[in-house]
Amino acid sequence: MAGVSRKEFYQQIDGTPQKRMFLSIMADYDLMTAIAELVDNAIDHWIATGKPQGTKIQLFMDAERQLISVRDNAGGVPVDQIRLLIAPGATRPLNTANLIGNFGVGGKRASVALGEHVTISSRHQDQGSFQIVIDQDWLADEDWRIDVSRVPDLSPGTTQVSISQVRQSFAQSDLDELYKHLEATYAHFVREGCEVVLNGNPVGVTFFNAWAYPPDYSPKQMNFQIMPSDGEALNVKITGGLIRDRIPEADNYGVYFYCNERLILKELKTRDVGYFITSEAGVPHPDGSLCRVIVELDGPADLMPWNSSKNGISFSHPAFTQIRPSIIELVTYFSKLSRRFKSDRQGGVYQYDKGTIDPIHPTSTTAKKRLILPPVKREPKMSYSKELMHLNQGTVARKPWTLGLVEAMGMVDIALDQNFETKNRAALILLDSNVEIGMKEYIINNTAIFPPNKYKGNALTDILTHRTKVLNEVRDALEIDEPTEAKLKYFYALRNKLIHERASVHILDRDIAEYRGMVEQLLRKMFSVRFP
Repeated sequence: MAGVSRKEFYQQIDGTPQKRMFLSIMADYDLMTAIAELVDNAIDHWIATGKPQGTKIQLFMDAERQLISVRDNAGGVPVDQIRLLIAPGATRPLNTANLIGNFGVGGKRASVALGEHVTISSRHQDQGSFQIVIDQDWLADEDWRIDVSRVPDLSPGTTQVSISQVRQSFAQSDLDELYKHLEATYAHFVREGCEVVLNGNPVGVTFFNAWAYPPDYSPKQMNFQIMPSDGEALNVKITGGLIRDRIPEADNYGVYFYCNERLILKELKTRDVGYFITSEAGVPHPDGSLCRVIVELDGPADLMPWNSSKNGISFSHPAFTQIRPSIIELVTYFSKLSRRFKSDRQGGVYQYDKGTIDPIHPTSTTAKKRLILPPVKREPKMSYSKELMHLNQGTVARKPWTLGLVEAMGMVDIALDQNFETKNRAALILLDSNVEIGMKEYIINNTAIFPPNKYKGNALTDILTHRTKVLNEVRDALEIDEPTEAKLKYFYALRNKLIHERASVHILDRDIAEYRGMVEQLLRKMFSVRFP
């Protein structure tokens, strides 16, 4: 009888992970994703304990001293679970499956990614308070043991992470962006009673469900379950429609993903969700910018298609591949519908702010038949001048003085489109007048750069009545280099010849094309004017 074959034993090796893994995965995080990971951990404990009222997550970000602190009263860490704060892959046994931070290493690596010196203090119920320190010396030593110190008592249920020697410096502008990020990412939790505070300012809520309800074209919604893994399911809700909160400068359309009520990704416009494919949503374009699709997944964290830092989606994940056809159907349809209303968005879309969302069936991953929705009619192509006004409606609303500047650029296009032999002369006068008026408006309305107290007596009036002085005043603020300044003076001289001299001046097509590009660039710099 033949014996049972077995591999010959050679040696054993140590599979303990090295601490350098913390450093090797820091690239996954930026300031926002790392801070969010720490907030996620606190919210998980809040959810696991039944969402008690009075829970507060406080973030302190000192841009001057480059210090970070995240403090919560969500329960604290029991003394017998201290090792979980540093052990890779270890997590607290929370009594819920619908978590947002349960990766076993996220909070640890996020802290290390933020700074070289991390202090974690915690107190659970009536137990004493303790503290551990993660610094460069500990990370350099392959010994996983760490000193635990007793510290003066914190309030029961408190955990605080303090970070110094930050790896990525931040400024006040970064904190302004972080505030917006927190408003959108945790809107559901804040609404349910978990308070998030940044530097003493309670974080508000930002949702993206400002739907429009045009007759016959209401938003559509699918509710169903998928099975990314045998025996386990995710609940799926996908809502698509036209929106009323379109901001041209922000490109706030496309596909948005929530996992267990946490915003993971917004404004996605890639081939994975139907863009850049002619037969589907096509190339992202302002014409299709009223389309928004919101995907909400609810269920076990380990079934979610998010990446490990929760700022993106894994498009090869089974959960995503099962919902992709339904996403594409809605993106395709409402992108086409958006194009139909491009010439009358106020009358055809924005005014319809009330209605109901229509339920529809999800699209099978194998089905070739598209969703049965009302047909979309094609509209004539929007003229350049109308498209220019559409692109800048937000800018004009915030900065009314830009209306004439935007319309003048539309007039330039209309003039050049005529079959006139002297159309270049008209275009030159319009362009040069517009750039001069624009620079004057820039001085008058940009008080941060040109404070009124800077100009004594009639100094401002004197500047505004001399083209050369206007140009000198704005040159540094607009970073106008010498070649550009020389060309601006050249075209100004051409205009003066047309207006003040008897000699006829021949204006070349290439001159107008170059000057038009220069004026557009300056209007972008001065007022964020957008051009088709």
